[in-house]
Amino acid sequence: MLTPILVIVPVSFSSDRYISFPVPGYSSQWYLKMFESEGYRLAIWNTLVTGVAVAAVAGILGTLAALAIVRGKIRFGTALTGLAVAPLIMPQIIVAIGAYPIVAAAGLIGTKLGVILIHSAIALPLVFITVSSALRSYSPNMELAAMTLGANDWRTFIHVTWPMIRLGMTIGAIFAFAASFDEIIIALFLTDASSVTLPVYMWNELRFQMEPTIAAASTAAIVVSLSLLSAVALLQRTSNKKLNTQK
Repeated sequence: MLTPILVIVPVSFSSDRYISFPVPGYSSQWYLKMFESEGYRLAIWNTLVTGVAVAAVAGILGTLAALAIVRGKIRFGTALTGLAVAPLIMPQIIVAIGAYPIVAAAGLIGTKLGVILIHSAIALPLVFITVSSALRSYSPNMELAAMTLGANDWRTFIHVTWPMIRLGMTIGAIFAFAASFDEIIIALFLTDASSVTLPVYMWNELRFQMEPTIAAASTAAIVVSLSLLSAVALLQRTSNKKLNTQK
């Protein structure tokens, strides 16, 4: 699984005009070309804006869904749980085909908002799962105790529930950002030249040319993905240290 990374990173520093391996020499010219390219800059900006928005929307809605199903004890909770995680197991090509006429009817084809809405739908299960796991790791009696002592619903949430779920919500939001950052199939259906994301732009570039600029963009995407995973690991490690200290 690591072999493509071991190839793509050296190729991104190649001095050759085309993608070749092993590389004849090393140069940083392709990174400079990537950042000087208006197309790449726009794609990177669109990807970051979309990812941050998806993390926020999925983070809020996924948390509310987890609170309603896990703590609210609403009817048909099992069925609603399956509905909440369904976008995660549904093939993305099917989601894209089903989402296209809906987004088109709303006049959102070629807009960031259209991509944000559909990406949020497929990222919501990631937040739902992490927050649900956090809620199930604590007894609901803690919240009941706070209410018994006179705290209203809002104060109970702020002082009891939120400290229990904030790590799960943060990690879920990071995963949501990563899901949006790497997604290409749905974005191919919904974006145009003004709203194109980085994976789509790279795909289009591959169809017409094989310059190492694509390898440079791929390496940058790898760095972002590894950074997100490192952030998750760091958050979990910090949380475990705090729990051990409290014990």
